[in-house]
Amino acid sequence: MNNNSISINNYLQNQMSAGERTVFEAQLAADKELQYELQVQRQIIKAAEHAGLKMEFANAIRKKNIIKRTITWGIIIIVSIATVVLYNYRHTIFSDTTAAQQQDRIEVQQVTNSGQPFVNPPLQAINVPFSEYSFDAAKGDTIFHTSGSVIYFPPSALVDASGNIIKGMVKITYREFADPIDFFVSGIPMQYDSAGKKYNFESSGMCEINAYQDNKAIFVNQQARPQVNLSSKNKSPLHNVYFLDTIARSWKYNGKDIITEVKNTIRLKANVSNTMAVENGYMSLPVKPLKPMMADDDHQAFSIAVDPGSFEELFAYDRLKFEVIDESTYRRSDADEHWDNVKLERSNTEGIYTITFTNPARKVAYKVRPVLEGEDYAAALKIFNEKDKVYEAALKNRLAQDKKTVDSISFENKRLVEKRNAAIEQNNKINALIAERNKKLREQRLLEIEELQKNQSQYFKDNILTGEIIRTFAVSNFGVWNCDHPQFPNTEISLFVSFTDSFNNKIALYSVAVVYKGFNGITQFPAATQIRVIPETENMIWGIMDGSFYYFTYKDFMQAGIGIDTRLFSFRMRKSIKKLSSYDEIRALVEKL
Repeated sequence: MNNNSISINNYLQNQMSAGERTVFEAQLAADKELQYELQVQRQIIKAAEHAGLKMEFANAIRKKNIIKRTITWGIIIIVSIATVVLYNYRHTIFSDTTAAQQQDRIEVQQVTNSGQPFVNPPLQAINVPFSEYSFDAAKGDTIFHTSGSVIYFPPSALVDASGNIIKGMVKITYREFADPIDFFVSGIPMQYDSAGKKYNFESSGMCEINAYQDNKAIFVNQQARPQVNLSSKNKSPLHNVYFLDTIARSWKYNGKDIITEVKNTIRLKANVSNTMAVENGYMSLPVKPLKPMMADDDHQAFSIAVDPGSFEELFAYDRLKFEVIDESTYRRSDADEHWDNVKLERSNTEGIYTITFTNPARKVAYKVRPVLEGEDYAAALKIFNEKDKVYEAALKNRLAQDKKTVDSISFENKRLVEKRNAAIEQNNKINALIAERNKKLREQRLLEIEELQKNQSQYFKDNILTGEIIRTFAVSNFGVWNCDHPQFPNTEISLFVSFTDSFNNKIALYSVAVVYKGFNGITQFPAATQIRVIPETENMIWGIMDGSFYYFTYKDFMQAGIGIDTRLFSFRMRKSIKKLSSYDEIRALVEKL
């Protein structure tokens, strides 16, 4: 067995660069033994944390002068200590995620090294409330939530910690986080860290789902995953699905969801045409890596921020620059000019991109190529060689598979028809769920109106269905799931801040959050000495002290005169008249601001 302990520890402690992480994950995907070592070491670290030994263990494993045998026997000893935690571990491994891993992630109040919980509600007595549902696990069920979301549990979708199928009645707790108020009171972090750069999440829907039997956590059967059909108002295809990993203390990318517009839901009929069709992408291929280029000293180059997930072929390279190909129209003064928007696009030529800069006065565009310098180039070339091996292996497998399918046209036609029929069946299932959901929502709204004003039920309108979107995805773990688009506002500035109350007395706020009007997200600052705002636009600021809610309104901010050159500011905060004691109270207050 190879000694991978140091690499695994650096990976689990988020101490790898983007390049090192890419190489490690490529090895991890191909090495079953390494996958097992990773799972074991994750459990060892958790056991050590529980025993108060985390720092000693982490420091020991990082010491370069510890020889391989010492590390190996040290791990064996700790594994022995952690036997109770790891009991039956290898027998509970599923195709993607073990029940033990899921159990770790259920513990949402995971405490960081600083002593602060990773998920940290600012008002301990106030949080987004859960709804509870129960059903027979063996039969499965469909849950219709009051928000309009639908959660489908297939039969036998739940297992215990040993991987045994759950039978009998189970309890499901479910809640949704729809807007900045929900994000704030829940204490769920809304920043996404990618290659050392923090992005703000704009959410199109977030939920938390958990399952229990006899007050014990139970887990997802990876062979029969529950499906969440999340009600949303945002149909942007730029949003991805993320899972909140409370062990790694970060959001994990989990692919794309299926977007369905409620007003466009129709039942489709199977097309049984015998016409032959060849489907591109029969076997999925990773994105073809782009070979890094060495920077040319004779050409101008500059750096820009690239949104994660938008250009996968570039994402693994640190300190990437873009070199101007044709300098005949390039003005050196452009580098010093303020640009409101920067847009990067692929051209028709591989490896060549177009960068467009715009502001109210000008718009310029340049053909560029991505380049690196010195050691960055050498590191990037190593990453490229690793990714190219993975790509070539996948391409080889794809070509071999294509050869087999070409030899059997009838088989290919049959497969395509079956796939189309399966897609149609999936679409019709979603539509049927939506139709049933809509019926229940209308009945519920009518009952509410009848209770409030029986003689004015004619004013009822089905507004909740207007422009609604359903975002569908399967869950592999219980916990928090989010449909988000990570963004980095290039007009943000950093401010060193202090706070006073309405009488100009200094106050020490914690759990400070900044809300940008029209942006469905928040930026959180646990230590409120430096925050980020967008000057000359509507920002709202919230904070907590001694259980009281303080706020600085959109109007207050616009009148404060904060500009792009402001670096220090003291905010005179307003205070809620009384201490807030419920979720409904804080929502009612904020919605009036």
